[in-house]
Amino acid sequence: MIQNYLTAVWRYIARNRAFTIINLSGLIIGMTAFMLIAQYVIHELSYDTFWHHGKNVYRVHLDRYDKGELSTRWAAGCAGIGPDLKTNFPEVNKYVRMTGSNALLSYGDTFFREEGVYYTSEDFFEVFGYSLAAGVDSTALKGLNKIVLSRSLARKYFGEENPLGKTMRNNGREEYLVTGVYEDLPANSHMKIDVMLSFATYAKLVGMSNESELNQWQWDGFLTYVQLNDNANVTELEAKLPAYVEKREGEELKRFNAAMTFHFMPITNIHLDSDYIGEFKANGSRDSTYFLLIVAGLILVIAWINYINLSTAKSIERAREVGVRKVMGGYRWQLIQQFLVESLVLNTLAVVAAVAFVLLLTPWFSTLAGRAIGYELFQKNLFWVWMVLLIFGGSILSGLYPAFVLSAFKPVEVLKGRFKNTNQGVVFRKGMVILQFMASIALIVGTFTVYHQIRFMRNQKLGVDIDQTIVLRTPNITDSTYETKYEVFKNALNQFPEVAAVSASTSIPGASPDWNAGGIRRLSQREDEQKQYRIIMMDHDFIPSYGLEIVAGRSFSGDGTNEEASVLLNEAAVRHMGFEKLELAIDDQIFFWGDTFRIVGVLKNYRQESLKKDFEPLIFRYNQAPGGYYSIKFNTAEVQTSLARFENEWKQLFPGNPFNYFFLDDHYNKQYQADQQFGKVFGIFSALAIFIACLGLFGLSSLTALQRTKEIGVRKVLGASVPSILRLVSRDYVLLMGVAIAIATPITWWIMNNWLQEFANRIVLSWWIFALPSLAVIIIALVTVSIHTLRAARTNPATSLRYE
Repeated sequence: MIQNYLTAVWRYIARNRAFTIINLSGLIIGMTAFMLIAQYVIHELSYDTFWHHGKNVYRVHLDRYDKGELSTRWAAGCAGIGPDLKTNFPEVNKYVRMTGSNALLSYGDTFFREEGVYYTSEDFFEVFGYSLAAGVDSTALKGLNKIVLSRSLARKYFGEENPLGKTMRNNGREEYLVTGVYEDLPANSHMKIDVMLSFATYAKLVGMSNESELNQWQWDGFLTYVQLNDNANVTELEAKLPAYVEKREGEELKRFNAAMTFHFMPITNIHLDSDYIGEFKANGSRDSTYFLLIVAGLILVIAWINYINLSTAKSIERAREVGVRKVMGGYRWQLIQQFLVESLVLNTLAVVAAVAFVLLLTPWFSTLAGRAIGYELFQKNLFWVWMVLLIFGGSILSGLYPAFVLSAFKPVEVLKGRFKNTNQGVVFRKGMVILQFMASIALIVGTFTVYHQIRFMRNQKLGVDIDQTIVLRTPNITDSTYETKYEVFKNALNQFPEVAAVSASTSIPGASPDWNAGGIRRLSQREDEQKQYRIIMMDHDFIPSYGLEIVAGRSFSGDGTNEEASVLLNEAAVRHMGFEKLELAIDDQIFFWGDTFRIVGVLKNYRQESLKKDFEPLIFRYNQAPGGYYSIKFNTAEVQTSLARFENEWKQLFPGNPFNYFFLDDHYNKQYQADQQFGKVFGIFSALAIFIACLGLFGLSSLTALQRTKEIGVRKVLGASVPSILRLVSRDYVLLMGVAIAIATPITWWIMNNWLQEFANRIVLSWWIFALPSLAVIIIALVTVSIHTLRAARTNPATSLRYE
């Protein structure tokens, strides 16, 4: 029986090659798109699932409030919360705290500036259950001056040598004993750590006699993870914290009219749900991930709808086949089986072809999505289980309705030629077409919105000049002559004709300032009126170099006379301090870091970070040679030749420090990289969805034109023109498009308006964002339908009516 079904399917495919290609192409494209996006979604959801003890590990987040208003949200919160949780709450088994290091590591003559370097407390490997490849988990980070390397970093410095027991230097001063090597953290980790330094060393470097002196609650910038006991209830534990905060810090917080709240986040949720201060790296977005999953589902549904529509629309051509089979003794259940086998064969072919395309396209898609997706998905048994379910599920979903429709034909009516499509069938197909184009319109409107939001952010005036700027990281290895050497380096570069300006600062545009300070207030204000601000240290050339505008007062002077007691504020900081007018801030005094500073000028707000965020209150302090970054403004396109000369000056003044540079505009635009990648992925797959819908419409209009050939012939005999026939046939599809647009527009507006709420600066959803995509879909649909209708309309009526 099965062999008979397969033979019938093969004969049907051979007789209807064009129809089968259209049907199969839609399924293949739909399934390929679905699998590619599913790979991405599975990769995003897999973050931090590899930790052996991960189910019991949570990161402690800190929210700080000023006068009842949320001021900062920290991934890297206060230093003392980990030890206090361990001591006072039996639910907490162990904790880990970490803080970053600006590191220049060296071994012998090999030295590199490393980014992923963290001072880490001793229980890291036991808390996370991530065993060392070499060394002892429990002691590797215990004590002073210990260093643990990732496998790749160990090879980078030691080659094939055994690194254990070797000594490395950090910043040319501290010596560290290599006590462990761990396998590189997988790509699906929210952490980016290549080197761990023992936390006790950090305590010593900041002047503490032991780690316990670091247990402070007003010192932020420390990532804290806790391992809970198996029977601990995290919700109940979190509910206990407000009372403990009140007990420990209540009086101090009341004095400053401030508040603190702590939250526990499972490490498996960090990548998609955390976007706070002090993250290891930029995380993903759960909303965007699920958004793409919806797109994948819509594409697959559109492909299946195509199959259903085309199969039922072709029912007239297959009616006689059904009639003959029933006359010859075929039962309805046998016919249903045959059509389901046909659906199964086509879905199987589509899945096999789709898997092949996914294997071929995964490297390209990984680059497009900005994720190291790889082929791990195909190595999982669960994937193949899902593929089998996709084949059978798709076969049933796409084949069941056509099977019941075709098997229900009455042989007497069919063989007498009196069969025609039922009203129910026509309404069903129209409903499917509306559903297809609702999805297509929603996707193309979404693509338009994403594109225009990104373009809006990229085209806004930043208020700061980031063009033609090279940025160097300041040297790690310095001595008491550093300020003098910086001035020599700066003067040497300024001698080159291609250099317009050189400046130094602790932060540059395109990143959140590293220093966040609380307890800042005007000298005339009470202690409970103090607030938090971001601090940037700069020399006097920073402001003119970046084209920043002074709107009140003055800038820092070049002679540096008493400037270290002076500060500048941006407009946001002036308002944050309560000044009604900018001019009123000039010569007023503020108190922070245990000292008093005079406000000498106000800077016009500029975009320190992307337009996703609003203007933050910034305070600028003068420093003759701040550590962090050197900004070099140049006025030539031939910068590579100049870089070699810059490097020569660098090596003479800062030997032992690598000459690392980047272009500021590239650095700044990385803030939009995730949104751009999302926009590209969304746009490409939206186009595929529209293509699949049009592919189905192409096949459906072909069958419609074929079924209405005699009607068109009669109309031509009666004097109808080709344009009038085109209007007649197209009218039905235009009405369907109108219904799809009417339903899709409010739904899409609601979805995209919610997405735009993530941005502090955003576009307005104007009418044309919906009108242009809708018009484009109508035009594409009409062109698709007109191809076959025009051919039928141009056919000689004598030919189309010769059997009547």
